[in-house]
Amino acid sequence: MVKTLLICKDGTLNSYLSSLVIAMSTKKNGGDVAIVFMQGGLSALLNKEFRFSPELESYSADIKENAAMMGVPSDPFKLIEEAKDMGIPLYACQAWMKLLGGKPPKFAIPKELQKLELSELVVEIEKAKKVVSI
Repeated sequence: MVKTLLICKDGTLNSYLSSLVIAMSTKKNGGDVAIVFMQGGLSALLNKEFRFSPELESYSADIKENAAMMGVPSDPFKLIEEAKDMGIPLYACQAWMKLLGGKPPKFAIPKELQKLELSELVVEIEKAKKVVSI
């Protein structure tokens, strides 16, 4: 799969910003990177509900404004689209889809994400040189 595997397990907007911006920056620098969405990171995508972590809530307007000035969208779906357009593989953990009760048509994952079975995820974690959970 890839040298660097990022796991977005938190459904907060700050985790999406961090995971996707780090992945896109890594790719721009010639790195080999992919992202797997699981746990809260997956449920937020499925429910289309995002908020900042409690310690960052009071900064939310500033973060969004400053991100825009940096040319970074604060909309997770726009970030996902940009990452996919750059050729970054994006995955939805199927084990977590099942745990969340997410069998189609109940949940539709964004079209930019591929399904990744638990057995495949385990293999990819073992192959990756770096696994980072954000």
